[in-house]
Amino acid sequence: MMKRRTFICAMVGLPAGLALGACASDQPIPSPVAQVGFQHLPTIRLNVADVRMRSEYKSPLKAPNVEHLFATPPEHALLDWADTRLIAAPGAGTQAIAEFVVEDAHVIETKLPKTEGLKGMFTYEPTERFDARVDARLEISGGADGATGQVRVTSERSIEVSENATLAEREQAWMELLERLMADFNAQMDTEIQGYLARWLETPGLK
Repeated sequence: MMKRRTFICAMVGLPAGLALGACASDQPIPSPVAQVGFQHLPTIRLNVADVRMRSEYKSPLKAPNVEHLFATPPEHALLDWADTRLIAAPGAGTQAIAEFVVEDAHVIETKLPKTEGLKGMFTYEPTERFDARVDARLEISGGADGATGQVRVTSERSIEVSENATLAEREQAWMELLERLMADFNAQMDTEIQGYLARWLETPGLK
């Protein structure tokens, strides 16, 4: 079973002190499963001199964390998203810098209790749940006019794996988890950039 929670916060600061903010929480799970790669999506062209990327997340590399066992860890997927979609398209005299920062990218494995007795002997049940969370922010600052902006998106997904799952089926479940997690993140980040960083978009309102 796949579950999702998404949290969004955005801030825009202007020289005069004007600020806008928005936060949202639990949302319905969409049906489509997106690709982990993002080459099929249009780029987000920002009127900045440079786009920089870094990660603040440090995986413990041990149980109960399992993100380091993924073929593509969520941290790498987030940085790939930024590298693929965020493009610096500076106008004349542009000095602003965009920075994409990964704050969290973990996947936690939790053992689930199994039905005991005769019923449990003849029933295949989910015995593991994997809870994934990604959290990243995009901030723009350093422009000549002093304007700054920031958006942050956090997405969560979970999936359960049956006790009789093969190694290939487990890896497929992890891939599905990552695909849907990043699809959530991508959709919400698109919306937040359009809503709160539109002043830095080369073509506001277009995707």
